[in-house]
Amino acid sequence: MAAWVMKAAALAGALAASACSGGAPGSDTADEGNRVSLRNLTESEVASSAADREFRLKGTLVPTPSDTRSRHFLLRERRTITGNIVAILREERGDKVAYARTEVDCARRLFHVLGVGPSRASAEVATTYDGPLRPITGLPLREELASFICERSGTPLAKA
Repeated sequence: MAAWVMKAAALAGALAASACSGGAPGSDTADEGNRVSLRNLTESEVASSAADREFRLKGTLVPTPSDTRSRHFLLRERRTITGNIVAILREERGDKVAYARTEVDCARRLFHVLGVGPSRASAEVATTYDGPLRPITGLPLREELASFICERSGTPLAKA
């Protein structure tokens, strides 16, 4: 069993590393260092086939006008001891699906990705270094996701 745990941890690390990418300023992939691209997660090696569309956890469709190619679903959210919100998201595009665990500071308008994976369970245990919580200004997809997550948790996103 210990070998299985080590293999799962290595796979999660490899999947998380493959989801990190740089991008153009003003996009949801731009950063001084690494940033997980939520806009293109289904195009990364993290994504899996979504042939079986009978997801156990349906989630709530998040309106994302800045990303018309993908559908983003909020599966669950919970408040941390610090008051931030940790949310599990699913991105669907075509026949691919990928999951992300994110953290949002609604009062300070900060966001980052904690883990990604081909399944909800793998995203919940994966550790992705997406950097510290960062401002969402100029990142429309992250702002749309943060706004929805904060509203659902009962703590509206602070005004810009």
